[in-house]
Amino acid sequence: MRYRVLGHVTVHDGPLGGPKPRTVLAALLLHANQVVSDRRLRDLVWGDSPPATVRSQLQIYVSGLRKLLGADTIQRQGSGYLIRVRPGELDLDVFNALVEQSRFREALELWPGPALGGCAESLVDDVRLDERRLAALEALFDGELEHGNAAALIGELRRLTAENPYRERLAEQLMLALHGSGRTSEALEAYATARRRLATELGIEPGDRLRDLHRRLLGGATPVPANTPVPAQLPHALEGFTGRHAELAALDADLAGWSGESVRIRVLSGEAGVGKTALALHWAHRVRREFPDGQLYVDLARMDPASALAALLRSLGIDKVPDLVDERAALFRSALADRKCLLLLDNAADADQVRPLLPGRSALVLVTSRVRLTGLVARDGARALPLHPRVRRGGNGVERQPERGHVAQIGVVLPHRVQLRSRQGLAEDPELVERTV
Repeated sequence: MRYRVLGHVTVHDGPLGGPKPRTVLAALLLHANQVVSDRRLRDLVWGDSPPATVRSQLQIYVSGLRKLLGADTIQRQGSGYLIRVRPGELDLDVFNALVEQSRFREALELWPGPALGGCAESLVDDVRLDERRLAALEALFDGELEHGNAAALIGELRRLTAENPYRERLAEQLMLALHGSGRTSEALEAYATARRRLATELGIEPGDRLRDLHRRLLGGATPVPANTPVPAQLPHALEGFTGRHAELAALDADLAGWSGESVRIRVLSGEAGVGKTALALHWAHRVRREFPDGQLYVDLARMDPASALAALLRSLGIDKVPDLVDERAALFRSALADRKCLLLLDNAADADQVRPLLPGRSALVLVTSRVRLTGLVARDGARALPLHPRVRRGGNGVERQPERGHVAQIGVVLPHRVQLRSRQGLAEDPELVERTV
């Protein structure tokens, strides 16, 4: 690379001289291939105290840089100057490209020390390049925490939090690293230190994320790493859903009686068109805030267990998916461990299709199927909630029971079909829509 601004400002062509020509070059490089006005250069190089001869001094410094770099490298355009920089010549451009590719370790290797070394403080304070380095470090730490390398980060995180006491994301990562190394009491001490600094020196309380992590650690829960995706995959619920009060009450009771530590499985079964998916989605959307770590959805009519697990793992931020179904299932259980999630498995054909997709703990699983899945009830502790077509009362006040194959004549209403007909503007049999039993 020809130019370096990450660390001491240098140029491959030769020495730059004192702080002022170095600052002029750095100011131009930070706006490479763009015109920087004389006024802007004056502010960046001299700050609030420019000399009376600032115009002539600027011309002298630019002239010296042209002799070093080549007359065509720095050009006068309008009321300013432009430096031409080719791809790969400036370390900052290379750093930015590596960060965009999530190659954080390589990017940070380009940064030997504080940026813009040897330049005037007016430029350093204005640009604050070191913020980019901290952001890259935080992204790197997120990846290391996700891969279980917590212990190796503690020393560097302690140093960085001491140097940047108001940067809450670093404090959060230090707490995660300590907790992940089995040192939860020290993680709580780190929170107390961060909170005390913020309160004493800035007069503010920590942000929501840091306070939430503190609460989780106090409660003994395993916190979710900051960069872990929180999926919200539920398809939209049908507008105008009505009825099914008993079934909704049963689902609400399930949720109220669930500790959140185990896996709770509820199977909604019934014939095609009875409204299983509509009910499941209506209830799931209604209670989604009870599952802050994610709401997952799989249509098993379109996927086998292997494909479903691959899709679920990718939605949780896991790109390297094992080849074997059993290994995928184990990784899925690990990914959901101690995460309070809702999993909706729609259109299951049998229990064997469902079992590989069951989390190990702390999840509520809602399954819809045309069959009762008695094997899932007997072996896996699922709770059955069969759905029956709703029976309507005829105009003569006599309750009529359904008989197979005579839906239009006997007053049985399949909710999904009713909603579909209503949306299509089709008339219903008036005898079937008077009121629900």
